Amino acid sequence: MKGLRPDSLSNELRAVKPAHDQKPVLSIKKPDEKLGEWKQYIDENYGNDFSFKKDFHRLPLEAFKGFSFNELCKLKYSSPFTMDRKIEDLFETDPQYEIVRKIMSSMWRWGAGKGTWNELVEAYQNIRHFSFVENPDFEIMLDHATYFNPCGYAKYSRIFIDGAFAFLVYYKKEHVLTIGFSIMEERKLLIQQVQSTKRSGNRYLFKLPTNRMEFVINLFQTNFPGYTLFLIDGECLAEKTLADYQSALRATHERYARYARYQENIKILASESNEDYERYLRQSQEECETLANKISHLEADKARLAHFYAHTGKFVLGSSPCKVNGLTHYPVELQKEEQLAA
Repeated sequence: MKGLRPDSLSNELRAVKPAHDQKPVLSIKKPDEKLGEWKQYIDENYGNDFSFKKDFHRLPLEAFKGFSFNELCKLKYSSPFTMDRKIEDLFETDPQYEIVRKIMSSMWRWGAGKGTWNELVEAYQNIRHFSFVENPDFEIMLDHATYFNPCGYAKYSRIFIDGAFAFLVYYKKEHVLTIGFSIMEERKLLIQQVQSTKRSGNRYLFKLPTNRMEFVINLFQTNFPGYTLFLIDGECLAEKTLADYQSALRATHERYARYARYQENIKILASESNEDYERYLRQSQEECETLANKISHLEADKARLAHFYAHTGKFVLGSSPCKVNGLTHYPVELQKEEQLAA
């Protein structure tokens, strides 16, 4: 199975008092003692001009060996500047730290917000404790878009996800369902993808409630208590996905043409073909065929997709949409008792 087990995020983040919510570095106790031998280095190189609370970003990763995971994340959140390259690498490659950075990135990419430290802590805790159903045949793995991308190809599974994060649902070790989502500041969450991996033969569905969308909304209500949930508009999602496929197809056609020119030049100069370029050509051609099939299926499936995302069971979609990154998301609300009775 590909991805991270949510409970593998074993490190803890801790909330701070409201006074330190915007700059949690201020809550770190006795930082000079934690710096140890590096305090002398700071005195020799910066003298009285150095203030830990303002200038900690100047220090290398090695200076923070006495700091906990929680404290190093506080520093990263508090810094308006790029930190030491090794620290940046840590938050871009180590899964424990990368999830923290990705939550921060999601808040920025989906709404240009930063949130507060306590919002970050809460989102991190909700992700690492996320539960699916009490059935041993089902397991979930966490994946996310690469680098600072708001969506796109996922880091571990390499599938395309429509949000910053995705829970990959496995049934008897087979990936059957992708649930894509993004986190915004002010405890808002965008549900952006509820997609089976196959168009038919989805026997796992018999193990879940009939209305898949209602089931997924319930999941997020349970696992992200106190959050305002928004659901993407199905028609909008279809148009965006179609545009992504068409853009990828154009790029792949251009890549194929470029490889073909390179291969022809090699033949002219060396009177022989190049196996690498032949492989590239085959791969590009296969990608073109795959993308063309996806475009064809999606064009025929737009109406069903719009209906699927609008069919939310006991929930209704509010009238005040959240529009971000060119996509429309509707707030999710419980139907009133009289509506349910009707």
